Amino acid sequence: MTPSPAIAITERLVPLLDATHQVWSSPQERRRLRAFGFRPALENNVLKREWHGVQVRVGPDALRVVGSDHEELAWRPDAGLTVDGGPFEATPQGIELADAVNGLIQSYERWIEAREGREERLGRGHWSEADRRQVNALAETRRLQRLLAGGNTGRTRRG
Repeated sequence: MTPSPAIAITERLVPLLDATHQVWSSPQERRRLRAFGFRPALENNVLKREWHGVQVRVGPDALRVVGSDHEELAWRPDAGLTVDGGPFEATPQGIELADAVNGLIQSYERWIEAREGREERLGRGHWSEADRRQVNALAETRRLQRLLAGGNTGRTRRG
């Protein structure tokens, strides 16, 4: 049985956002984020960046993506993945926000690799609390991109 699109997207998005939030909220990464175009927000210890029509904010407590219609996708280690405070759903708005943050993570990882090398990119410690395996953020963004574009949400048998 093939999982629903929301479940398949969530299974990929949660470890990616968890690992990304851990790296991006670390003091060592702030310099890189600033060089990539993030700027200080009004909130204490929060950096922000506009990316393809959405506002992305990363701080010690959350990674948030706010769309032009003020919908918010958020990753909070204590609350998980939410859209407007409720569970993530694969609505057009939810997918649009997930796609935007996925694109930002992908561009950032490519930028790190071009600037500092593949080993440095991979060695920055993307770990997911969910399963404790290292997350290759660039590979995960590619997989998630296919799901968000309506690609396979799981293996299906043709017959």
